[in-house]
Amino acid sequence: MSDANLSSQTEKETGRIEAFSDGVYAIAITLLVLELKVPHSPSGALLRSALVEQWPSYVAFLVSFLTIGIMWINHHRLFTLIRRSDDGLLVLNGLQLLTVTVVPFPTALVAAYIGHDGGRLAAAIYTGWSLVIGAAYNLLWRYAASPSRRLLRVPPDDPSVLSIQAQYRFGPLFYGVAFALAFVSPELAIGLCGALAIYYAIPPKAPPKR
Repeated sequence: MSDANLSSQTEKETGRIEAFSDGVYAIAITLLVLELKVPHSPSGALLRSALVEQWPSYVAFLVSFLTIGIMWINHHRLFTLIRRSDDGLLVLNGLQLLTVTVVPFPTALVAAYIGHDGGRLAAAIYTGWSLVIGAAYNLLWRYAASPSRRLLRVPPDDPSVLSIQAQYRFGPLFYGVAFALAFVSPELAIGLCGALAIYYAIPPKAPPKR
């Protein structure tokens, strides 16, 4: 097989992974809206009150929408650098997609219980799952970026690779802080998850050369 044909085949492999992953992301992010319920009220005044009382649902929806949307952005960033796949990459990408599909469940918990009894536990489950998501992303990227596997389009010391490694390094640590914070202030814990989602939306910059 010529180099051109081999390159085309590897591009097709990663293209299929991205297409399947995009579908999973799209379904997961669409399911979030199911947690926004229409309140039934006999009057306009009571309807306004009922809508305001559902604020946890709105917050949980927005934070989770940001989280999944930015996960998709980061997944796209990774696969612009990943040249080919192997069995290990497929397994780890599947694990990462598993973490995405579960997001609507902790979102529903937060929407139902934050501000009420059980709010701390709901926030702990939400932030704990965010920690699992961060760990899954780190596993996927570290596997793909390993010099011994040669899965990337660029060398392991390329600035684009180093920038992603620098951005991902402390993610699980901060999600761990959010998990601990959930037992003190559930609202702040969910807010920290939202802030981290925004942080990961920012294109990473390569660390300065020494």
